Amino acid sequence: MEIFYGIDDFAKRCKCATCVAVGTFDGLHMGHRLIVERLVDTAKSNNLKSVILTFDPHPRKVLFPDRGLNLILSPEEKVEVLSTTGIDYLVVHRFDKTFASLKSEDFMRKVMVDKLGMRHLVSGFNNHFGCDRMGDVEVLKLYGQRFGFEVSRLDAAMLNGISASSTLVRNALLEGNVEEAASILGYSYYISGTVVHGRHIGTQIGFPTANISPDCVDKLIPKAGVYAAELQVDGALYKSVVNIGENPTVSDSGVTTIEAYILDFEGDIYSKNVRVFLYRRIRDQKKFSDLEQLALAIKNDIAEVKKA
Repeated sequence: MEIFYGIDDFAKRCKCATCVAVGTFDGLHMGHRLIVERLVDTAKSNNLKSVILTFDPHPRKVLFPDRGLNLILSPEEKVEVLSTTGIDYLVVHRFDKTFASLKSEDFMRKVMVDKLGMRHLVSGFNNHFGCDRMGDVEVLKLYGQRFGFEVSRLDAAMLNGISASSTLVRNALLEGNVEEAASILGYSYYISGTVVHGRHIGTQIGFPTANISPDCVDKLIPKAGVYAAELQVDGALYKSVVNIGENPTVSDSGVTTIEAYILDFEGDIYSKNVRVFLYRRIRDQKKFSDLEQLALAIKNDIAEVKKA
């Protein structure tokens, strides 16, 4: 997969006929993956190059800045995941209000056809294009007749009668239901970050933890609580107890932290890049009467993780 940062960069460097899918692809959930699979298959069968056009920042952060939006995949994680899908080209375009003001007809002709060389469009069931939010497949086909491209449209991927969506994933994570999120994503939710120094309270009570600072400030942090997890460092995975929250027993700062007690592990991993995979929420965060009670709770948490 070759990456281009900007539509004009692609237009200057690539002169080829393409099959294109457009979207934010946040999370690259099961519905997204069906679109990408169709894109790759359609491109190959029509002797075209497969292209995904995506955006940074997320369009909702530009169009509705006051609503707030946390990402399921950081921009770097999204590139990493898309690199495994078999597409030929990824175009990451900066989304701003000028780009958002393009009408659908201009977007199709001036961007998709003239600059991306599109000869086939693969569209999801809820894709909308341009400031006029054009998404009707019959209108897209009319554009195709005028500008020389074909259109394939996929129905929604259904999970228990509900269409897979990034919103469903976000809602599940905010409720702490990482298992439901995984069923929509097709993989366990994870947080990438760097191990930093904390207050070393865990060391004092016999359970040293790795304090993890997320790489992306916009990364969605699931509901506070204790999770059964695995921590990946230096290519190896270790069962872990992960606490997400404000550590009310030892702090009243109100700052959310991510701390991992790594089972059967010894070593210094400060400043290491790690990734935490969250598998199951064990319990709510709780303020204990003293550190002894906290240590006892951690022992119980470890026993829960070992069961898995």
